[in-house]
Amino acid sequence: MLLVCAALGTSIGAFDAAAAATSATGEIRGVVLDDTPPVHPVAGQRVNLEIVERGSTSTRGTTTDPKGRFAFSSLPLGGIRVFLVQVQYGGVSYTARAALTPAVPARDVQLSVFESTEDRTALHGTIAFAVVEPLQRGLRVSVIQRLQNATDRAIVATDADPLVFPLPQVSPLPLGPEPVEFVGGWRDPQVARGTITDATPVLPGTMEVAYTFRFEPRTRTATLRWLLPYGATDVELLVDHSIRASGIGVRANGSITERGRPYIRLSGGPVRAGTAVSVRLDGLLVSRDLWPEIVAGMLALTLAYGLAAALRRRPPASH
Repeated sequence: MLLVCAALGTSIGAFDAAAAATSATGEIRGVVLDDTPPVHPVAGQRVNLEIVERGSTSTRGTTTDPKGRFAFSSLPLGGIRVFLVQVQYGGVSYTARAALTPAVPARDVQLSVFESTEDRTALHGTIAFAVVEPLQRGLRVSVIQRLQNATDRAIVATDADPLVFPLPQVSPLPLGPEPVEFVGGWRDPQVARGTITDATPVLPGTMEVAYTFRFEPRTRTATLRWLLPYGATDVELLVDHSIRASGIGVRANGSITERGRPYIRLSGGPVRAGTAVSVRLDGLLVSRDLWPEIVAGMLALTLAYGLAAALRRRPPASH
């Protein structure tokens, strides 16, 4: 009997602990600060909380008090979910992530926002970096571009007036399309006529965007012309050692080995806004489609055979 009671007491205790853990709730609290000098809390600001979990998404909303403070309580704990604290300020979206667990049921979040401007005169490119590597068919170009906003305001871009990032142009024109894969730093990038456009804002400080694209050269020699609309203080290109490379606007700067693979290094800069750098690539592998040549050869052979047969059937000329 004592053993049964002890076991029953243990089961009831475990049930009570599980029920307490299930009924426990969490809280996300914080403050919205305008970091454009003079720094001050933002009162009366709408704050949304998006709860993202498996198979569903829900949203809650609140408003900051006179000291810029907000709080979301009675939040679920446990399971797999992410909490996104979101603010729309001056035409720019700001988001902070938070995660709650039974061990850490409360989080403090500070959302720093900025006054906005459409003036892009203070927007400059700092680093333009690219890596050129051969693939089984064609080449892959991986690009990172860093921009700097030297002001204390958020520079706003819109769909009607987005940021512009021209793809390095290939000459002669490559075979087929040039698929682009976006790696990071983008909001809603669009590709048209060899240019990426995006309405992502640029906050004070620096931001980076990264992408890759592939192409198949038509000849063993090709030129990459890279237009930099925001300029760059430093341009770095790494070209696989199997390719001979020389540039205009960049110069040979030794070699570098990454993950056991050697690259030729080309360096340049500063580059003025709207200026391009060009790199000539020699010794490319050209993936040729022989079928059109085979078809043309078969047609020529058929025509020659028909002509020979016609000549054999023609009666000899009389004298």
